Amino acid sequence: MEEPFLTRDEQLAPGKATWQRGQLTHELKKLSLLAAPMATVTIAQFLLSVISVMIAGHVSELQLSGVALANSLTSVTGFSIMSGLAGALETLCGQANGAKQYEKIGTYTYSAIASNIPICFLISILWIYIENLLISLGQDPDISRVAGSYAFWLIPALFGQAAVIPLTRFLLAQGLVLPLLYTAVTILSFHIPVCWTLVYLFGLGSNGAALAISMSFCLYAVILSCYVRFSSSCEKTRGFVSDDFWSSVKQIFRYGIPSAAMTCLEWWLYELVILTSGLLPNPKLETSVLSVIFTIVNFHYVIPAGVGAAVSTRVSNNLGAGNPQVARVSVFSGLFLWFLESAFFSILLFTTRHIIGYAFSNSKEVVDYVADLYPLLCLSFILDGFNVVLNGVARGSGLQRIGAWNNMVSYYLVGAPVGVYLAFSRGFNGKGLWCGVVVGSTVQATVLAIVTASINWKEQADKARKRIVSTENGLA
Repeated sequence: MEEPFLTRDEQLAPGKATWQRGQLTHELKKLSLLAAPMATVTIAQFLLSVISVMIAGHVSELQLSGVALANSLTSVTGFSIMSGLAGALETLCGQANGAKQYEKIGTYTYSAIASNIPICFLISILWIYIENLLISLGQDPDISRVAGSYAFWLIPALFGQAAVIPLTRFLLAQGLVLPLLYTAVTILSFHIPVCWTLVYLFGLGSNGAALAISMSFCLYAVILSCYVRFSSSCEKTRGFVSDDFWSSVKQIFRYGIPSAAMTCLEWWLYELVILTSGLLPNPKLETSVLSVIFTIVNFHYVIPAGVGAAVSTRVSNNLGAGNPQVARVSVFSGLFLWFLESAFFSILLFTTRHIIGYAFSNSKEVVDYVADLYPLLCLSFILDGFNVVLNGVARGSGLQRIGAWNNMVSYYLVGAPVGVYLAFSRGFNGKGLWCGVVVGSTVQATVLAIVTASINWKEQADKARKRIVSTENGLA
């Protein structure tokens, strides 16, 4: 039987004793044991699509363009929504585990999966007609055809994610991260040879790459489902309380919709930046450079995302357990890990600014332009890590609505207008667009810092208990 990392009931007196008893060191250890495996899991999942693009891209330039466009569209219209909706489970499952309402964890998870399926069908209809949509928007017909076909073969992956993401949150809420780590590495090892075989040996091209992703996520769902069903570690939590099903579905949507808004609004902004760069002078150069910058940001993002997931778990567990001061220490611990991580990678990135660009292009013009944007990119690293950690605090505390409104105001009412103004009116081009992203992230960070500093942790612990009790009594 595997023991979760979160096993000991923790009580903490408020005040200065928080630091005198070495709780920060203890919490840092627990947080690191969660964050490191989750960062690896996120990297492995991210690499599934990256490897597919790389393998398909070597077939032809047309295949690369179509796959890149399809990946962008499917992320915006599907995968970001699935990922965002699961944010409800970070609140509900985490707090239920802390409150020792173990059967509620299973009920919430199954309710989330059942809620995701109808949404997948709606998204699938859109994906079936992506080719026609792109052509109507003036995209090249050949590229649109490749993108449409690739999106069609990704539909099974969408349904796979509908189960994988909730099951991931189910295990994470209990601190069972090693099964997630082993499964993610296994799936990545499976995906690489299967993708190459389907693309080259069977000659399926980009369709083979999409099919490989779908097969990988379906296998992912099967493995996690088998672990949940048969592992003794999940014996208490895999139960299902049918009387609580509909009230749980209401709770899933209550917290899932604003959580999805938090995620989608941020993902969509980056896609809009890439699309807007095509309207600038020398669009080929600007789009290429910003695509490189976007890829680097995505690679880095997975590390603080692991920290954010760990913070969300620790905060929700401790609020559910009625340990508000420990939840508070979890926040400080997460910020400490953010500081170390962002400082290390920002320095590493800046010192290699004239080298990394060659991994994406042989053009000296592109490499020099990328290097010129590195100070802004380092600032993005720092701000993104900070925001990811505090967004984790918001999800663990059930404050997704504040996070959603913050993202809307920060990115679309402040950051995007500033970026467009600097790019087009002041002639800063791609650098101006990314300045808008940095400004939006700064506003987001400021608001999140104020909200987090203002949290009454005892009140949040009381709300967590009431939240769990409300679904026990059939109330939304």
